[in-house]
Amino acid sequence: MNWFAQIIAATLTTLVIVITIFDLRERRIPNVIVFPAALVGIIMHCVGHGWSGLLFSLKGFGLGFLLLFVPYFVGRTVGLRTMGAGDVKFLAAIGAFLGGTDILRALLAALLSYPILAAISVLRERKVKLTWLRFRRVFCNFFGILVPSLKLYAIRLESQDDQSLTSVTTPFGAALAAGTLVALYTSFLR
Repeated sequence: MNWFAQIIAATLTTLVIVITIFDLRERRIPNVIVFPAALVGIIMHCVGHGWSGLLFSLKGFGLGFLLLFVPYFVGRTVGLRTMGAGDVKFLAAIGAFLGGTDILRALLAALLSYPILAAISVLRERKVKLTWLRFRRVFCNFFGILVPSLKLYAIRLESQDDQSLTSVTTPFGAALAAGTLVALYTSFLR
């Protein structure tokens, strides 16, 4: 890794650690960190590689934004709140550092690490039974379109659910940070 790549990696590593700590504590990703970070990534590539660096960074920024904006928008349209806008902006900022190709690697690594982080959250909060019940209910509701008996089973599961208990949530920003570090420091999917 040359000196410029090392500076980019160190800056991005610091960024994802700071944002992950904030996301875990506050359950949100602040614009006051993400927007300047994206600008820093774009400027660094522009200074380091001129117009080609600017294009490289803007491609990563745009692709990072689009990769999560589409599921975010569709989820909001159908009434699901599965992801926050901060996650979308965070991936765009990461893309400003990584570029178009590596942002795909980072997102794939994040998607692969998310179930592990979610399982840790479920175990830590001691809500394994509740999570398993709700997972089966959603699964049976979804596939109940094809197999009507699953829909009936989902109704039975719903009657067993205590709606006063909150589900476990896992901040996706932590998974994005893990995926970014995998993309930065390994040859995963190269």
